[in-house]
Amino acid sequence: MLSDPDELPGDVNMFGESGFTSAQEIIDVFSTRFFFGCEADDPLNVLAFSQGLNPGRVRLPAVFASDVGHWDVRDMREVLPEAYELVEHGQITDADFADFVFVNPAKLWTSMNPSFFAGTSVELAVERLKSERVAAAG
Repeated sequence: MLSDPDELPGDVNMFGESGFTSAQEIIDVFSTRFFFGCEADDPLNVLAFSQGLNPGRVRLPAVFASDVGHWDVRDMREVLPEAYELVEHGQITDADFADFVFVNPAKLWTSMNPSFFAGTSVELAVERLKSERVAAAG
């Protein structure tokens, strides 16, 4: 039902409708346009920052997705420190952690709504980040 036994392998093009013409285009989309929400306590979060393991040696834009609403979180103050354990165990750097909990989320939400953080306690930090990105782009 899910496959045609008479189908020729050359007729199956899983990316044909996507318009991609190279593997690099797929890598570029996954590393710049998609954001990946990651639970705080997931040790596999480190893979997003492991360039040596990712195609094209890219870092994936992982976004801290809090576990606060989960049944097993008894104290919401423990969620962020638990995510920081990847730094404490030497699996990611402080800069990676900053990207995980601040830079990538700021990029995600300001890419859709530049004033998403207006009036919040992080508004100035996000504005600085946006200014740095503009300056770096030239």
